[in-house]
Amino acid sequence: MNRASDPDVVKITEVFLIPSSFLVAALGTADTNPHRAVVSLIGLVVSVMWQICSREALNEHYPEEAKNPPPRRIRIMSSLPVFFIVCWLISLAAHLMLWGKPLGTDLVP
Repeated sequence: MNRASDPDVVKITEVFLIPSSFLVAALGTADTNPHRAVVSLIGLVVSVMWQICSREALNEHYPEEAKNPPPRRIRIMSSLPVFFIVCWLISLAAHLMLWGKPLGTDLVP
């Protein structure tokens, strides 16, 4: 099952980390809360796809994870999409709550 042409977690991380980085930059430059919410939603979708691909690659290369666990660096890379998912969810929730407020206003009335 471990064919050389199969994508591994390292390659998948490279493929998804680049657009995720661009989306973080887009979040920082977005000029309204609705725009930031949309960027967060796109980031969330990309991160979920990243998690699915990463989990599949991990299962293909380490089918018996209990007997043959992957190296620590692979486990860390395979958990990176979960970190992004949590962060995008927090960002999405925050910007949905602030939808109608202009940027730079106080959160507490």
